[in-house]
Amino acid sequence: MLSPKSAETVRATVPAVAAAIGEVTPLFYEKLFAAHPELLRDLFNRAHQADGSQREALAGSIAAFAGHLLDHPDERPDALLHRIAHKHASLGVREDQYPIVRTHLFAALAEVLGDAVTDEVAAAWDEVYWLMANGLIAAERRLYAAAGTPDGDTWRTYRVTGRVAETDDVATFFVRPTDGKPVPPSRPGQYVSVQVELADGAHQIRQYSLSGQPDGGLQFSVKRVPGGEPASGVATPAGEVSGHLHDHVHEGDTLRVSAPFGDVVLDEGDGPLLFATAGIGCTPAIGMLAHLAAAGSPRRV
Repeated sequence: MLSPKSAETVRATVPAVAAAIGEVTPLFYEKLFAAHPELLRDLFNRAHQADGSQREALAGSIAAFAGHLLDHPDERPDALLHRIAHKHASLGVREDQYPIVRTHLFAALAEVLGDAVTDEVAAAWDEVYWLMANGLIAAERRLYAAAGTPDGDTWRTYRVTGRVAETDDVATFFVRPTDGKPVPPSRPGQYVSVQVELADGAHQIRQYSLSGQPDGGLQFSVKRVPGGEPASGVATPAGEVSGHLHDHVHEGDTLRVSAPFGDVVLDEGDGPLLFATAGIGCTPAIGMLAHLAAAGSPRRV
């Protein structure tokens, strides 16, 4: 894992890096998107960039990984890596994108911390970054191979075969592959990524839980995300993709859909189950319940 020399340096500099991460992450994204605007247009969630949640996720994951390396030097935080790897695989993240992220992340770190980023400090945090990146790359390779797409391209074109209004703001979409080939296997609780082309030409991607198992197709449910001004007083934009799906996608239209991913799945076994959900968060639980019903499971729920 982390070398003794780097571990010592990282431990000594964690407080400074943690204190500066609020400045580093927005600067990192600013540099990244200036050099690669296509990543914001076609890969990253623009809404999460606008509200800052993606920045918090990046900072949190790196801090958690570094902390785990220091506190548990003989263990790799597989649970953290697997959760991120599933999300990356659902987006089609490629190995050659990791050096790009590293370049702009370390440029932002050096700009914010200045002379504090010595060669020794940079080398230590570079070791942290590549330990995390290589762990993710290995996990994503396995996920792509399991999906039958070792090149990482799990996207396929699906036709909408039906649409049901569950509530005023939730619609369920039923889709089938246009190539007539079988749908990829999935586990109850997993999600798919859905890519749509918006009015400005951007190809934005969002994840939606599979809420059922129709024969020969996939089923996912989408809640329209409204814009507004919550109690915090910070205005939030309406959901770009959820709004597009509700307003413009109907039976007969086509969508780009990824293979199913996600590590929060129904455990096998015959023990009792308790589902605790809220709002649209019920969709993975509904997918699990649909599976149990279709299998005639005797498990107590």
